[in-house]
Amino acid sequence: MEREGYIPIFGPDHLIYIVGLVLIGSLMIYYRSTLKNKRRIITMIILIISISQQILLYGSYAVLMNFDLSESLPLHISRVNTILGIIYLLTRNEKLFGVLCFFSLYAWASFIYPSRVYGITHPLGISFFINHVITLLLPFYAMMAYRATINKLDKYRANLWFGIYLLIALMVNPIVDGNYFYLKHKPVLSHLSDWLYIPGVLVVTYILFYFGEKVYLKVQEKTTMSNYK
Repeated sequence: MEREGYIPIFGPDHLIYIVGLVLIGSLMIYYRSTLKNKRRIITMIILIISISQQILLYGSYAVLMNFDLSESLPLHISRVNTILGIIYLLTRNEKLFGVLCFFSLYAWASFIYPSRVYGITHPLGISFFINHVITLLLPFYAMMAYRATINKLDKYRANLWFGIYLLIALMVNPIVDGNYFYLKHKPVLSHLSDWLYIPGVLVVTYILFYFGEKVYLKVQEKTTMSNYK
């Protein structure tokens, strides 16, 4: 079901999202020592905001869109990320942290190139902004506050998890006429059939995780050095 009101790429709402992310990220870097010293309180605040965002998201689908299963299931990768983030903050499981880091790379893609996203005055637009800010910055927060680290195996574990996630999206989409992982309304190369698009997604994912690993390891190295100064 098509709906109007989606924001244009680099339109006013998109620019508000970008400025907001940059501002919060800059504050996080500036107050990085506070993140470590006050991590228990800050983690609790992040958890409360994440859970509130989930209530806003699914409440909006229930009230405004009759909980249309084609859009309201927790099967977009950003929604999976939020769940992983909540579980990580509660458990601080190292293996889960690695998967969270790599999955969040796709959130960067959807944030920079938003597809079918509402504006900041819409409840789902507010939910999108909160979701992506937390998802994008959580790996770096964990590195600063908890000295969380990734290792060489995490990339392969994340690729396996992504393959399972993609398979689930492929199975569910035809049943509910869904667009999970944007496989129905493809943001790029929309003319390609799934037989070409899906293998391409797997290749792009491997490349994305490969270069993302290098970025995380570099940040991890700098954060570790900063923690010991």
